[in-house]
Amino acid sequence: MHREKLSALMDGEALDSEVVRLVSENEVMQKQWERYHVIRDVMRSDAGDVLHFNIASQVALAIEKEPIIISLSASLESQPKPNTWAKMSFWNKIRPWTSQITQVGVAACVSLAVIIGVQQYNSDSSVGADSQFDTPAFNTLPVMGSASPVGLDTPVTPVDDEAFGGDFSTQIRESNKRIDAMLQQYELSRRIDAGKNHGTVQAENQSRGAQAQQVQ
Repeated sequence: MHREKLSALMDGEALDSEVVRLVSENEVMQKQWERYHVIRDVMRSDAGDVLHFNIASQVALAIEKEPIIISLSASLESQPKPNTWAKMSFWNKIRPWTSQITQVGVAACVSLAVIIGVQQYNSDSSVGADSQFDTPAFNTLPVMGSASPVGLDTPVTPVDDEAFGGDFSTQIRESNKRIDAMLQQYELSRRIDAGKNHGTVQAENQSRGAQAQQVQ
């Protein structure tokens, strides 16, 4: 009944002095009044991005109301007494430690085997990829020596003149001289042939002209 009157008061439908008194005196009614306003603001999209709720008291109250359950079936672990520990054999004393060490060793071996297997798999995959995309190599014979495989990924090693005692530079210069001489000889022969052909054509033209005059 009080909730309906409180809702009507909040909506402005009724003004009850008794409800106003209850809200001002009763803490529960005040909390309910606050919740109603928060609900209305959320429904009208008037609420802010962050809503502050203090639920610590409600959580503490719920924890206090929780029943305490005591398990009678739980058995306490017996601890050895000092005199009993002294009477135990050496093997019984170190047995807990050996079992723990064994478990740790087994876990370490399994981890090591997994790591080695993963590394081996990665190395096999990388080797297979490299062999698949290898560039073809060709055997070429350089100027100074034996054949060596040459590919697109083969680095070019510069030739050191001092390692050959200057012979390499000398051979390069001689080769350039021979090439120049061959080019000059070719140009000279071409010009001579062109001159001969020109003289032959002129002689033929003159003979044809003389024959034409005789016919006339």
